[in-house]
Amino acid sequence: MKCPKCLSENREGAKFCNECGHKLELACPKCRNLNRPGSKFCDECGHELSKPFKPKESPEPSKSIQELSKTPESLPLIEGERRQATIVFSDLSGYTAMNEKLDPEEVERIMSRIKKESVRIVESYGGIVNQFVGDEILALFGIPTGYEDDPIRAVKAAMELHKMVRQISPGIENRIGKPLTMHTGINSGLIVTNLRDDRDGLYGITGETVNTGARLKSQAESDAILVSPETNKLISPYFKTVALEEIRLKGKTKPITPYRVMGESKIQTRFEAAEQKGFTTYTGREKELAILHDCLENAVRREGQFVTVMGEEGIGKSRLHYEFRHKLDRDKVTVLQGRCQPYGRNIPYFPFIDALRRGLHLREEDSPADLLEKAVTNIRAIDPSLEQFIPLYLHLLSIPSYYSLPEHLHGKELRKAMEQALAVMIT
Repeated sequence: MKCPKCLSENREGAKFCNECGHKLELACPKCRNLNRPGSKFCDECGHELSKPFKPKESPEPSKSIQELSKTPESLPLIEGERRQATIVFSDLSGYTAMNEKLDPEEVERIMSRIKKESVRIVESYGGIVNQFVGDEILALFGIPTGYEDDPIRAVKAAMELHKMVRQISPGIENRIGKPLTMHTGINSGLIVTNLRDDRDGLYGITGETVNTGARLKSQAESDAILVSPETNKLISPYFKTVALEEIRLKGKTKPITPYRVMGESKIQTRFEAAEQKGFTTYTGREKELAILHDCLENAVRREGQFVTVMGEEGIGKSRLHYEFRHKLDRDKVTVLQGRCQPYGRNIPYFPFIDALRRGLHLREEDSPADLLEKAVTNIRAIDPSLEQFIPLYLHLLSIPSYYSLPEHLHGKELRKAMEQALAVMIT
């Protein structure tokens, strides 16, 4: 393998150059994932490592940014384009201590794991990791593809990044004398794109939004996520936040009030936010409600029913669903509710997994041990006959356990078994 710094030849599999000591790593030009020396294709996105990543041709200028943001595929940015986006700066606390106390190769393994997991987490919420700078992660939401809930996605991704590092920390902190944590700054606003340069990240970005995000990160304490007032308005009421004391940022004439994210609220949709404020009197839709209640009566008589409610945005589908649910006798009817999320579209069975988590009273803040205990206990409490399906439920919920799936379950057989387990739980 040829060293990118001094061009000396090294043996295949070497981690450092035998001539200049430069670290031999293959960073994918498309997704920035670090691959093993000698790799031909990226093990994260499949891009051929010997070829530079070239975005597709620029979209037609006649299309608006709003139109482009609804396109499901990533589109390249036009040089100098102005785009509303949310930027996330996350920095690792404990990196210096690791370098002082641990072997360089071990530090490299830990950082490679964190970087790889960071890319996976950010991309799962529809963002991109634009750049790694030492122990700092710079992620973008709204570039190159924009969604109306980009600020919410950004905060969720940041919370998961923090959780990921906390899970890695216990095996390291005793040896370095302090825990590994992240601290993050998030800001939303106008960003101007520049010519892309691999040395400066996937996309060149400038603007006051970028500067404020970076400075919020520098103000954040260990394991804290700080958001700007602009971002706080956009994520409310989906998260619990606390206003901190005003701070003055370099280059700004007026102080700003940062907000610390304390966790998610119980509100997950705009409809739930409207419900909290209070609804007007519900009129109409008697026919539709009658159909739903007729279907329920048929289901009670063990005549399987499946109802789909379809209609244009804003026509009242969620309100109809709400009125139907709140007129049920909960002593006789158990409601399992699972939601589809835009950032969960690549997760098989996502709404069923969501319903399962809700039904088993599993919380995001639960530890892996608590999740396992609560899941197993609550499954057995529903019906002892579900014991045989516990390995499948834990597999669906991604809860590590001592339960193992039967060795013969693979591919189609595994999918059928999971669907059977879900059907038994629901019925």
